[in-house]
Amino acid sequence: MEAQAERRRPDRRLFVLLLLRRLAVYALAASVAVWAVPRLLVEFGVIGPSPDETIAAAERAFNAARTYGATHEMPALAAAARELERARTLAAEGHGRDARHASKRAQDLAVEAQRAALVRRDETRRQAEVVYNDLDRQINDLEKLYSTVTPGLDKQEVGELLTLMKVTRASAAMLFLAYEQENYKAVVDGEPAARAAIARMRSRLEAAR
Repeated sequence: MEAQAERRRPDRRLFVLLLLRRLAVYALAASVAVWAVPRLLVEFGVIGPSPDETIAAAERAFNAARTYGATHEMPALAAAARELERARTLAAEGHGRDARHASKRAQDLAVEAQRAALVRRDETRRQAEVVYNDLDRQINDLEKLYSTVTPGLDKQEVGELLTLMKVTRASAAMLFLAYEQENYKAVVDGEPAARAAIARMRSRLEAAR
């Protein structure tokens, strides 16, 4: 009877509740420590990559952005270049923590420039595809017109038209080759000259009818 009364005492229940609360607090403190301590150690350079390693990572991201077509005209790449140079300067002066922060910002900006370059490259590819298809159609139409016009002309005029036709074909063929080599920017940049050559040839054939 005394043992049963001991188990039912109110202060025993209170003791258990206090113990559980303390355990919960300790568990919470431990979880915070597990989350925060490694970050603090990385922040102060005790563990984690060195300034030279973070700078090297930023340089790789920067070079990748350039490979994808990013230029210094892009704000993100220009800012990444500035932060990367700042990181190098800070590392040389012995400011490791600030150098890591600057190189991390440089890496983030370089990744942003990568995304922008890929988006621009995809837009250029789509534009080049439109140019390619339209120029191909125009060259085919020009060939048909040439075949219709030249049979009734004298040899000298046919020779002149043939020379001009070869030049016109070549101007378009250069862009077709650039498209097949996935040099989409060259296709877009060369579009005006190719269209002008086709227009001149069409006018000359129309005049020779």
